[in-house]
Amino acid sequence: MSNIQKPDTEITDIIGFIQKGGNVKPFLKDIFLITVHVAGLDYIDNIDEIFPKIKVGDKLGLFREAANEYDKHAILVKYHGEKIGYVPKKDNYVLSKLMDGGKHLYGVVDSIGVDEVYENHQFKFINFKIFLNDC
Repeated sequence: MSNIQKPDTEITDIIGFIQKGGNVKPFLKDIFLITVHVAGLDYIDNIDEIFPKIKVGDKLGLFREAANEYDKHAILVKYHGEKIGYVPKKDNYVLSKLMDGGKHLYGVVDSIGVDEVYENHQFKFINFKIFLNDC
């Protein structure tokens, strides 16, 4: 009798795949990091035109704005190339460091709506999830 054990077939399949030039990626899904709201919606001039177009599940672009005079860790949020606000300052430090390190982050709209009216003003909100694409 031999003490040699036959390797698991899944492992041998993977080894064979790699030997034939296959590329194994460590993550098949993007990595969820945090849920935040879009800060500064009320300061966007054309938000009344953009806001009705935004739907749950829509993708948001995230862009570093290191030269921002108010926040050196600023991350700009865009919807189809249009500025809609920023990642809140209280949440952007680690995210900005990831982006500065070359990581690709993006957002996906989680919820959208209008809060109660205060002094004839409706407060719009957009909550979104931030994901890391590490491919």
